[in-house]
Amino acid sequence: MKSRTKVALERHELEPLVREVLGTKNSVRRVEELTEGMFNAAYALELEDGASVVLKVAPPPELPLLTYERNLMRTEVEFYEHAAREKVCPVPRVLAHDFSRKRIGRDFFLMERLRGTPLTTAKKRLSKADQVRIQTELGELVGRLRTLRGRFFGYLQPDTGLQAGTWREAFLAMVAALLQDAERFAVKLPLPARELLALFQAGATVLEQVTEPVLTHFDLWEGNVFVHTVDGAARIEAFIDGERAFWGDPLAEFASTALFRDPEHETDFLRGYQAATGTPLVFTREVRHRLNLYRAYLYLIMVLEGAPRGYSGLKALLIRQYCRMKLRNELELLASR
Repeated sequence: MKSRTKVALERHELEPLVREVLGTKNSVRRVEELTEGMFNAAYALELEDGASVVLKVAPPPELPLLTYERNLMRTEVEFYEHAAREKVCPVPRVLAHDFSRKRIGRDFFLMERLRGTPLTTAKKRLSKADQVRIQTELGELVGRLRTLRGRFFGYLQPDTGLQAGTWREAFLAMVAALLQDAERFAVKLPLPARELLALFQAGATVLEQVTEPVLTHFDLWEGNVFVHTVDGAARIEAFIDGERAFWGDPLAEFASTALFRDPEHETDFLRGYQAATGTPLVFTREVRHRLNLYRAYLYLIMVLEGAPRGYSGLKALLIRQYCRMKLRNELELLASR
């Protein structure tokens, strides 16, 4: 999908950038723009020595963005580094990054190119046994992410201003920032911002159950789970695009792993999750309430993000309408609670 945040680099800009940052004399043999992502410009590069790498380039820093999107690429790299260091889940290996903005005026980083394909594509050719294995493995890896603990709640980058000492305070600040963004970008919401915020605040007591900040990817839909076949069996190769990550409630992960679905029905995923955590997830009234809050928050992001990115066309319109409907449903559920 086209987005004004995906500002392209020319071929003559790519080659010296890659050689300098990687410290190699290899020239770039082939360049392929990767169009699946919706925020950063991305390129698959084949070097003269046969190495395949991916270059991701952030939007210009002066471009108006949602509040949580400030320095978003730095969050993605930090997520990869945390996950790789603690070996809790597979992620692409980061080869180099430059956040000085001295070379091209923007953040960028290079990572290894994965061999597999997104689960959105791969599942069309997976056997039933492979699909069960992938969902069980996904649950296990998400369960293992719970072991990564932080020092504060909220988004990783301090420039967002969305960090706090409690999850309730951080989450409500995250919601309030999105509502301010909606006003800034003139996005119409299902309810006035004041009423919408009141719905989140009314149920925020349930967030006090969360006392430890856990690294949460919050964008683990099937497009960000890469699958690769090894010895005839499909396995998860890596989680990608950790740019929405925050320190918060690990339960929030279920809003994206079961995107537009009911996580209570994801039996294979839940079996893997239980294997990793040691205890079954019981969907109590409080757990469902927290999931309700996180789904509403995610759908709010999805309704808003097209405005600064300048999404257009029929596909963008249909996605926006669908997300507005899902947001409205979650808000009605919050009101009933």
